[in-house]
Amino acid sequence: MSWFFPDEVPKVLKMMVKAGLNKHNKPLGPWALLVLLWVLLMGIFVIPSLADEELDFGLATVRLARIDIKGNETFSDDDLKNVLRIEERSWTRPLNIPRYSPHLMDTQLSLIRNYYLTRGFHHSQVHLDSISTVSDKGDVLHISVVEGLRTMIRLVEFSNTGSFTEKVLRERMNLLEGEPCPASLNSFGGDIYALRGLFRDKTYLDAKVRLSMSIFDNSDSTGFVADLKYDIDLGRPYFVRDLFFTGNLETRDRLLHREMLIKEGDPLRWNQVENSRHQLLVTSLFRDVEILPAHVDTAEGLADLEVSVMERKPAYYELGVGVGSLERIRLLAAWGHNNLWGTGRRIELRGRGSWNVEDVVGNSINFDQGQINYRADVAYVNPRIRDSRYSLDTEVYLKRETRGESAINQSIHGFNIGTTWKASRRVTNSAYLGLKITNSSIHPYAPDSLKVRFNELDVGLTQTRSFNWSTYIDHRDDLFRPSRGMYTIGTIKFAGGPMGGDYSFIKGSASWQNYHAVPLGGVLALRFMVGAATPFGGSKGLGPDGVPYDDRFFAGGASSVRGYGHNTLGPQVSDQDELDELNYGSDVLLPDNPARGGNYLMLTNIEWRFPLPVLDRWNFASVLFFEGGNVWESLNDVRMTGFRLQSIPGDPQDPNSTKVWDYRYSYGTGIRLDTPFGPVRADVGFPLKRVRYLGLDKDYKDPNVVWHFSLGYPF
Repeated sequence: MSWFFPDEVPKVLKMMVKAGLNKHNKPLGPWALLVLLWVLLMGIFVIPSLADEELDFGLATVRLARIDIKGNETFSDDDLKNVLRIEERSWTRPLNIPRYSPHLMDTQLSLIRNYYLTRGFHHSQVHLDSISTVSDKGDVLHISVVEGLRTMIRLVEFSNTGSFTEKVLRERMNLLEGEPCPASLNSFGGDIYALRGLFRDKTYLDAKVRLSMSIFDNSDSTGFVADLKYDIDLGRPYFVRDLFFTGNLETRDRLLHREMLIKEGDPLRWNQVENSRHQLLVTSLFRDVEILPAHVDTAEGLADLEVSVMERKPAYYELGVGVGSLERIRLLAAWGHNNLWGTGRRIELRGRGSWNVEDVVGNSINFDQGQINYRADVAYVNPRIRDSRYSLDTEVYLKRETRGESAINQSIHGFNIGTTWKASRRVTNSAYLGLKITNSSIHPYAPDSLKVRFNELDVGLTQTRSFNWSTYIDHRDDLFRPSRGMYTIGTIKFAGGPMGGDYSFIKGSASWQNYHAVPLGGVLALRFMVGAATPFGGSKGLGPDGVPYDDRFFAGGASSVRGYGHNTLGPQVSDQDELDELNYGSDVLLPDNPARGGNYLMLTNIEWRFPLPVLDRWNFASVLFFEGGNVWESLNDVRMTGFRLQSIPGDPQDPNSTKVWDYRYSYGTGIRLDTPFGPVRADVGFPLKRVRYLGLDKDYKDPNVVWHFSLGYPF
C-alpha cells in the first residue's frame, strides 16, 4: 500500500490546530475534538485507499468469485491455483476481497503452462474458455487444460569427469532417471550450477558443463523418454598466489589475514573462500565482504584473491527507555568500541536501571513504594588470544535485584574471566571462572513476621566461587526472529570445593528450542528445559539450602509459565508454627509466604506466532500458547500425580487440590508489535491449576487471569 497525504490535508489539519483555541484562548469542546479525530482517521484509512486507486489508474481490476479448472488429471486444482498470482476468497483472509486484472490473464495462463512444461508435459495447452458472472460475488474464470503425453528421463550420462565419480556427481543433482523431464534446458540450471559448484570447491574454477537432450517415443506409446548427456571440461586446478586487502581503513591487515581460512599457496577451493567471507562477517566489524579472484594466470594455474571490505563504525552508543508489568520504567545506556587499535578487541560499558513495582509475597504495593533495580557492567574481549581461536573475556559487574516474590533484596558484585571458542560454525563453547559476592536484605515492605525471622538468621556477605561451562548449538535461520531450526543450550556450574567460598554445589541445565513454519502461516516455537542443582562437601548438610538463593531455579512469569506471577511457582519459606496449628503438611501453599526457588526445574512451552490479518502491514502479530513448569526442592517431590492436567483450588488438605509439587499449566494469547529492537508484547495467561492459599487470617485463590508486558520473545 502506498501512503501519502495530498496537499489539502495538511492545510485542513493546520486550520484545525489554529481553530483549537477560540478567541479566549480556551480549548474547544468535545465536538471540535471529535471532528479533528475524524479528519485524522480519514488521513489514515481513506486517503491510502485513494492513493491505491490512483496507482491502479489504467490497470482496471474486476472482482473475482472463483476459479474453475477442468482437464487437469495429474495435478489438483489447488496445485494449479497456487501457481497463479490471483487468489480466491479464503477463510484465512476473511477481510480480503479478491480481484483480478482481465488484461493480465494471458500471463496467468502462461504460469500454469510453464508449471506443466517443467514437469514433463512438453505439449500441454492452457486456455481461458469463458468468464461468467455471479451476482454480488464477481467473475468466475473457466480455465481448461489439455495435458498431453508426459516425457520422463530415461538416461543420464557424463563424459570427461576426470577424478570425479558418477556417484559423487549424481549426489549433487535432482533431475535423474525416473524424474519428469522439463521441456527447456534452462530448467536444468540448478543441476548444472550444483556441478560447477562441486568443481569450484575442488579448485577447478574454469570448469564448464554442457548439456544435450534427446527425446524418443516410449516403447509402450504412453509418452516420451529423454536421454541427457553432460559433457564436462574441468580445465586445470588453481592455487592461491597472494592475498590483497582493500577497504580496511581502521582494521589492520593482520586481523583480516588471521580470519581467512585460505592462505597463500593453498589450493583455491571456493567453499573455503565462502567460509572465509562468513568468518570475516561474523566479526561484526564489516558491513559487507567481497572476495574475488584477481590477476589470474591460466597457464600456471595461479590466482590472487582480492578481499574487499566495507567497515562499520567501530564506536557506538545506545540509549533506551522501556516499560513493563514488572519494570514499570526502564532506562538503558551503553557505550562501546568494537575495534580497539584496529585489532578487533572490544570494550563495552553498559548500565541499566529500573523502577520495579511488584507484589511483595502476594501483597500489592503502590507505585511510589517501588524499588530501584540496577546493573552496571564493564566488559573487555580479545577475540583471538595470540591469533588462536580462543578469546579472552573479562567482565566486572555491580547489580541490585529486588525479589518481591521472596521479600528479599540483593546487592551483588563480582567478576568473570574466561574464554569462548567455536568448535564449528554452529557450535560455540564458553568457559570462565567467576567470583560473586552477595549481600542480602529484607524487603522494606515485607510483613513484620518475615522481617523478624530474617533478622534472626543474621545473614551476612556470602561468596560464591565457581567454574562455568556452556555449549550452544545454533541451527536457527535468524538469531532474533527465528522461523525454523533448532537451538540447544547446555550449562554446568561447579562452585566451591577446592576453590573455596561459602557454598559448594554443582548446577546444570539443558534447553532445547525448535522452530517450524506453519502451513496456516506463522511459526510454531517449542521449548523443553530441565535443570538440577545439588550441594556437596561442606554445603551438603544444609540440604536444599546448600545452593544459594540466587543460584536456585525459579518459574512463573512472562518468560516461563505465563498463567502465574513472576517467580511464584514452587517451594515457599513456610511458617512451621502456622502449618502445625492448621494441621497442614509442607506441601500446602500459605498466604504471605515467600517463594524460595527450587533445586530442580522443568519447563515445557509451545507457542504459535502468526501475523494478524490486515494489521500485519503495521507489524502487528499475535500468539497462542500452552505451557507448563515448576521447580522442586528434591527429586522426591516430583510425583506422577503432579502432572495431572487440572486440579482444583480447593481445601489445602483435599488430595485433589493443587499442591506445591503440582506441575502447573497455563494457556493464553498475546499481541506483538515488531520493532527494530524486538517485539513489544502483551500476553494474557489463564492458569489451569490454581491454588487456594488458606492461613490463620487469610483465604484467597490464584487469579483467573494474569497479564504480562515485556520486550523480546520469551524464548
